Amino acid sequence: MIQKEFEEYMKKFKKLPLKEKQSIALDQLKLLVGLAQEMCKATDVKSEMIVNRELIDTNHNHYTQDDFVEAVVVYINSIQNLLCDYNLK
Repeated sequence: MIQKEFEEYMKKFKKLPLKEKQSIALDQLKLLVGLAQEMCKATDVKSEMIVNRELIDTNHNHYTQDDFVEAVVVYINSIQNLLCDYNLK
């Protein structure tokens, strides 16, 4: 059933404008960073999220495609670092 629901979600997602798709992708990455931070916090793992200009650039409506891709890479690296910190504990 989950597969079918996801297929429907993707059909709707594909029809959205690019900026809206990007916004959803960034929101999902932020959610994953938050979840990884909570996992670390719950197990007393010292960790921190990477915050830099690339993330700040995407907080405005007028960001470039380069800003978007750079922010995605920052979020992915944050998630990787948090999960590695968690795994090492």
